[in-house]
Amino acid sequence: MTISRRQALGTGAAMLMTPFAGPSAAQDYPNKPVRIVVANPPGSGLDADSRFWAAGLTSLLGQSVLVDNRPGGATTIGTSLVAKSPPDGYTLLVGIPSSLCYMSELYTKLPYKPDDFEAISQLTTLRSVIVAHPNLPASTASELVALAKAKPGAISAGTLGIGTFQHLLGEWFGAITGTRYQFVPYNTTSPYTALLGGETQVMFDALAASMSNIQAGRLKALAVTGKGRHPLLPNVPTFEELGMGEYDASTWFGLLAPAGTPKPILDKLATACAALARKPEVISRYRDYGGEPVGSAPADFSTFIRSERAKWIPVVKRSGIKLELT
Repeated sequence: MTISRRQALGTGAAMLMTPFAGPSAAQDYPNKPVRIVVANPPGSGLDADSRFWAAGLTSLLGQSVLVDNRPGGATTIGTSLVAKSPPDGYTLLVGIPSSLCYMSELYTKLPYKPDDFEAISQLTTLRSVIVAHPNLPASTASELVALAKAKPGAISAGTLGIGTFQHLLGEWFGAITGTRYQFVPYNTTSPYTALLGGETQVMFDALAASMSNIQAGRLKALAVTGKGRHPLLPNVPTFEELGMGEYDASTWFGLLAPAGTPKPILDKLATACAALARKPEVISRYRDYGGEPVGSAPADFSTFIRSERAKWIPVVKRSGIKLELT
């Protein structure tokens, strides 16, 4: 590609200005409203959590922090919007494992790359669980494995669709236990409706999504991820207790900015996130349904994302799933 003299001069001027732009830009940042893009629809769990954090950041930063829902394209519409936004700290993304860790392996043509973003802070981690219909003749994950080995592919597991978190969570469990399941995609209706009605038998998902049904006795939890038993589910074993510690398949979400955002701005946002994560009301909100606020530094969140990619990419490759965006 040929670059004109005007383009070259403009690029050179921008490079000369860059070292001075970071600190001065962060000094009075933010001086206008900040937009957090959520690539999920309004009313979703991620939307509610994002609005909770946005309200807290508004109080700490002294400027409005607003949630902008941009669903569609399997989360690629909102995610790619942020990837293409100016790196000035005013358009941010709530990132999740799919968008940052394995979408690039699932889809043949993705409109963004994981390195199009700067890590700011991991906001939360959320435990995962295997839940089952009460009639399933298995009360723990170990008993589920025995049942699945006796009847390969006979146990049905509901998902939100092929290649979704629930599907890949189940694929991961099957890979480490040598078992197979019949994954049923519910693209337009809730897989929980099917599970509660006995149409399917199990589901692999974030604990937060099923906690109320577990506590009400409508579903039974076979095992949860994490290092210790959940205080609200003291009778449910962890995968580690059952000898399945490698199934460290928790979910999470965090805050990201377009690549090239000045480090002082990233640090300022991360400091605010860390302050929020220490607030008792934030801790209580997440522990009530199986989560924990984190509030990590940018470097730590970046390292964490790389470690998560190392876990999830082999899962996708083993599954053999390849999808096309529509």
